Amino acid sequence: MSCRFGKRFDSPQRSLRPAGDVASGRSCVVRPPSLRLCLTFLLVVASATWAHAGAVDDCNQVRDLNRQLRGCTAYIQSHPDQPGNLATAFLNRANIYARRSQYDKAFADYKRALELDPSNPLIPYNMGNAYLDRGQAARAAEVFTLALNLDSTFALAYFNRGIARQRLGDSVGANDDFRRTLELDPSVEQARQQLGRLPTQ
Repeated sequence: MSCRFGKRFDSPQRSLRPAGDVASGRSCVVRPPSLRLCLTFLLVVASATWAHAGAVDDCNQVRDLNRQLRGCTAYIQSHPDQPGNLATAFLNRANIYARRSQYDKAFADYKRALELDPSNPLIPYNMGNAYLDRGQAARAAEVFTLALNLDSTFALAYFNRGIARQRLGDSVGANDDFRRTLELDPSVEQARQQLGRLPTQ
């Protein structure tokens, strides 16, 4: 599958799977006109009931958003004792709400996810994307900065913070972010294009 670039990079998504496993890899799901980068993280639910396992499977899949929303909600309501897994369920559900422009629900879930897993840079990154979509560039820049404080090699967070700074009229900051994106990932042609459009100072 090829991944297309739009005005900004879109939300990495975490997936649930049984506990004890490690991150399995990366895959891309394209949502025109932007790139949806899915980071697959596996959660294990030891001695789970069939219903519980079904909720995990549903929350993990990304083809049917209604099914994913039901699965994440069911998993959250099962009150699991694994904060990292619960944070992932809140993050996935928040991403669905954001895609549906249900921002109040999305931000509530992002906040809860961040409380449960404050060291996960995907949470503020996705929150930043939602703020960009909502037209709140200053808030977006703040949470992209938080994501970068957690992971200084997160190229997509630099790129999207550059978009936020560009919207705020900060061409110097935006240029810096687009340059840093290219240092970390030279394949991000969109960052090169943005650099060509901005005045240098």
